[in-house]
Amino acid sequence: MNPGLLDQRVIIVLGKGGVGRTTVAAAIAAACARRGRRTLFYQTDAGDRAGRLFGTPPLGEQIVPLGPNLHGVNTNPAAALHEYGLMVLRYETVYRLVFENQFAKKLIRAIPGLDDYAILGKLWFHSTESLGARPAWDTIVFDAPATGHALTMFKIPRAILAAVPSGPLTRDAVKVSALLEDPKRTAAVIVTLAEEMPTAEALELDARLGPELGLALAHVIVNQLPPDRFAEGTSPARVLDALLATETPTEGDRIAALAAAAGAARDRRRMNEEHLARLRANAKAPLVILPMLATPRLGREEHRLLSQALEEQLAQTTTA
Repeated sequence: MNPGLLDQRVIIVLGKGGVGRTTVAAAIAAACARRGRRTLFYQTDAGDRAGRLFGTPPLGEQIVPLGPNLHGVNTNPAAALHEYGLMVLRYETVYRLVFENQFAKKLIRAIPGLDDYAILGKLWFHSTESLGARPAWDTIVFDAPATGHALTMFKIPRAILAAVPSGPLTRDAVKVSALLEDPKRTAAVIVTLAEEMPTAEALELDARLGPELGLALAHVIVNQLPPDRFAEGTSPARVLDALLATETPTEGDRIAALAAAAGAARDRRRMNEEHLARLRANAKAPLVILPMLATPRLGREEHRLLSQALEEQLAQTTTA
């Protein structure tokens, strides 16, 4: 039996740009940490959103604490390649001789996918770290790049095994592939919105994860769902219908303006419901729905509430 999402060794968070992927990844990491799991929030070339969500300085190349049981790092291809080189060559001086001469730099830049492979290699390395007899990290939450980039990134280990002769690179590609494709250690989630383009992209990604990447999908997380304030048959809905049925408002009619805004909110929610139905009918994994919080900017407290809502939703999905 595969573990629940928050008990996985590696959680890969995928999704279209602009759907709140980083926010959800950080919420998953915080939920894992609250459960007592020593958690690493792993990013690559990300902006400063994580620092704002956790109330800390911006994440950089060094692993830093973000809270109880929770650490974070925002690596980049150069830093990841440096670490990978040191793992293979053991000594900084040897690394510089091999990787930092002009010929090697030009060759490295010419190898397609090596930057992304270094990012995955660093992810695998952190999954193997230990503190005495126990793993250094119980869970690593990878805030992966946006969908198009992620699809390319996660294909690389298989491509190396198919095209590169046996050697150190293929030896490590076997280990990376084994980690990513083991559903008892690694799970993927797709973050989306209940809107046209994000839903279409989420379903396309859902269909491609297993066959192309070997990743096991645990959940589709629908982020920022607005509240249904005018559900069919309720008193607010009847009042709104009556207001919208009145004569054309005059200029400055505040009640009519409020009714028009409420009508637009109801129309949006109905559109959201249509896309939720598409996701429920076609996604290969259970849906988790997160609410839209009534705040112009997510800070530490709002993110804590979102993380708790996520954990509650996951618990309900597991017991359903």
